[in-house]
Amino acid sequence: MKLPRWLINFSAHTMLHNKFPWVVYRPDIHRVRGEQVRKVLDIIRPGDILLRRFDGYLNTIFTPGFWGHAGVKVSGNDVVHAISKGVTREDILNFCRCDAICVLEPYTATLKQRDDAVQKAEELAEKNIPYDFEFSSNNETYYCTELVSVIYNSIFLDDYEEIAGNLILTPDGIRHSRSVRLKLEIKP
Repeated sequence: MKLPRWLINFSAHTMLHNKFPWVVYRPDIHRVRGEQVRKVLDIIRPGDILLRRFDGYLNTIFTPGFWGHAGVKVSGNDVVHAISKGVTREDILNFCRCDAICVLEPYTATLKQRDDAVQKAEELAEKNIPYDFEFSSNNETYYCTELVSVIYNSIFLDDYEEIAGNLILTPDGIRHSRSVRLKLEIKP
């Protein structure tokens, strides 16, 4: 199933609202606040997986499950994730500007596997690998959770599910995987 780029971009920046005009493009209101982000910063380590959610956005409505997006903490204060602009590196403070956040430790991965995952994520961000607008394993582009799976050498293979005729790893699939341990979940 191939989705048009404009639809992904539009739905990622459009929020449904309870007041007229019912739709807001690029709103800047988030429920996760500074004190909660400090908790994330206190416990997160390179290689940890972050899940986030934005309430009311169209792409959250179209993504199955509670969580809508995934990224991986790398060196410094950065997160690598796949967005419509491609695989990118972003400051963790910006990544945490959301309505719910979750930190997961891939505890089945060895320290070397975690280090390798961080290095691979940073390399892919530097190359700015395109976003995957086609949910297929036959290409070299990635959607957010596929990126997480690839950099961890597919430890999430058992967590893919069939959706609309495609095998897809959802953020909820990562959250409930036996390959991760919950470190922190903030749902204000």
